[in-house]
Amino acid sequence: MNSPSHTKLPITPRDCSSDYSAWSSYFRLVGLAWHFKYRLLLSLFFSLIIAASFGAMLVSVGTIIRITFYEAPAAIEESAASPADPAVKLAKDVAGINDTMRRMIGWAPSSLPDRVLSLSYGMRENKMKAVTFASGLALFLTILMSSARFLQEYLAGSIGTHVTTGLGEAMYANLMKQSVGFFERKSSGEVLARFTNDIFMVNSGLQGVFVKLMREPIKVLVFLAVALHVDWQLTLIGIGVLPLVLYLLISIGKKMRNSVKRSLQKIAGLATVVNETIKGIAIVKSFTMEEYEIGRVKAEIGRLRKFLLRMITLHAATGPLTEFTLVLGIIGFVLVSGHRVETGYLDAGDLVQLYFALAMMLDPVRKLSDVNNMIQTSIASADRCFEFIDMVPDILESSDAETLPALTDTIRFENVTFSYDGSKNALDGIDIEIKCGEMIALVGASGSGKSTFVKLLPRFYDPTGGRITFDGKDIRNATFQSLREQISYVTQENILFAESIRSNIAFGRDCYTDARVREAATAAHADLFIDDLPEGFDTIIGESGSSLSGGQRQRLAIARAIIKDPALLILDEATSSLDTESERLIQEALDQFVKGRTTIVIAHRLSTIQQADRIVVLDEGKIIEQGSLEELLALNGAYKRLHDTQFNFSKGEQ
Repeated sequence: MNSPSHTKLPITPRDCSSDYSAWSSYFRLVGLAWHFKYRLLLSLFFSLIIAASFGAMLVSVGTIIRITFYEAPAAIEESAASPADPAVKLAKDVAGINDTMRRMIGWAPSSLPDRVLSLSYGMRENKMKAVTFASGLALFLTILMSSARFLQEYLAGSIGTHVTTGLGEAMYANLMKQSVGFFERKSSGEVLARFTNDIFMVNSGLQGVFVKLMREPIKVLVFLAVALHVDWQLTLIGIGVLPLVLYLLISIGKKMRNSVKRSLQKIAGLATVVNETIKGIAIVKSFTMEEYEIGRVKAEIGRLRKFLLRMITLHAATGPLTEFTLVLGIIGFVLVSGHRVETGYLDAGDLVQLYFALAMMLDPVRKLSDVNNMIQTSIASADRCFEFIDMVPDILESSDAETLPALTDTIRFENVTFSYDGSKNALDGIDIEIKCGEMIALVGASGSGKSTFVKLLPRFYDPTGGRITFDGKDIRNATFQSLREQISYVTQENILFAESIRSNIAFGRDCYTDARVREAATAAHADLFIDDLPEGFDTIIGESGSSLSGGQRQRLAIARAIIKDPALLILDEATSSLDTESERLIQEALDQFVKGRTTIVIAHRLSTIQQADRIVVLDEGKIIEQGSLEELLALNGAYKRLHDTQFNFSKGEQ
């Protein structure tokens, strides 16, 4: 048995421009399952043992009982061998097998038919011994069947687990390749639903499929073979309704798949609303909008309820419709079988065995009808998983990308234009040169293009026109690693993770020593509060750093930027939401860190950019002014108006 627990599944993205179909997703899942072919084959082997045990129990125990309790008609003498005697029939069947063996391999145990006949008569003489033997055989076959079933269900279930966890890994790996624009377009609920509900649905469906789809059809074939052996004509009458059953299953399955897809979309919408509410719970409560948010969630749940009820209806209808159709076949079978027994074409013992064989077919057929619903459910979810796996990022690394050398001279924007929607430009004809070691401040009204400007530098987006160069090299020809390794980005949002303080500062880089982590924290003035925590640098800070204050979170974010020792530091309104004391500490840390380092600062509060070498004023995506603080004040233009407005307002507050 292979052990694939640490094996990466070869999940290859495909062209996502073509529509997803049920069969294409199904075959992709089967292809992934085939990666565990040894488990599949072993599972199939144990399925055969299960079906063979069922068949052997039905045939052998039934035959023993029929032979043991057979009573010859009164007209036949006890010494005579009646052709209707099941012992005689069994001996003839063994003789026929002997003849076949002799023709094929040239040998057969010639005395075997007589031994079978003698054993049969012996069972009649000691009926209790025969019943005990039949009971022991049934017990042995049950133990064998139960053991095989455990192994088959474990192997088949583990395949489903490995496939779904592999899908999750592949989804997340491709998700991390997507551009920032993707995450700005997609709601968090929609993304999270793929990793929670969709993965669970695929796993639940695949486990049922691999367990039942490999076992139940074999059981059906074994019982069908037994029934055909007894009376093939009567068996065909009994199973004549199976095409109608298949039609019902396919029709219901299509409706089920569509309902599952719609319900998954509604679950994603619900997750988005709940996620927004949890993140903004302070705002919700401060505005006493609990009832409003409850109403939003109730509306989403109401839409979800509609499709869940439809799924329940379809699922509930599958079993009864299947069973009703099968019963119609059984009614026809009973009527015809009674006539055949009455006319002597079939004895009562054969009829009982035939009844049992067909009755035992009902359970696997019913389970297979459930499997169809499982398949449709798992495929609907798998479509959504494969959609994320097959997504092509908006921003791609060039196939011949080269390592970008460390910045030593200039960053240039050469006639750069950018548009989010293809109609209105967020940046328009930007031409600017930033010298290595220079501190640039971007100012302007909201929507003037400041954040867009800095997002182009790490290639979160690519310009729709013009180019950006580092030391004359177009950044689109550089590897992501070599470009982004030179940039530290500190935002207003204080993005932290539910890990230790040490892990948040080092951020996955094991090469950073504890001493270097402490140095970065000290430079950011974060050590002032870290040392007061019970676990120090090993303190787990909760989701998004929820256990820390805003100023503490921002100092950790700055420590994370400092430890990277970047060639370019981007500060996107890094102190705009802080109290005065926190802002003072962070500003002191930044003043030391930015000396001699290329820095781009975005700030609404002009008091935070007094140390900038150059101030660039943006308006509607264009540079309208640039120069030193003194030059712009003397220019008496847009910056002067911004400056006077802010500082006069501050004085008025005082």
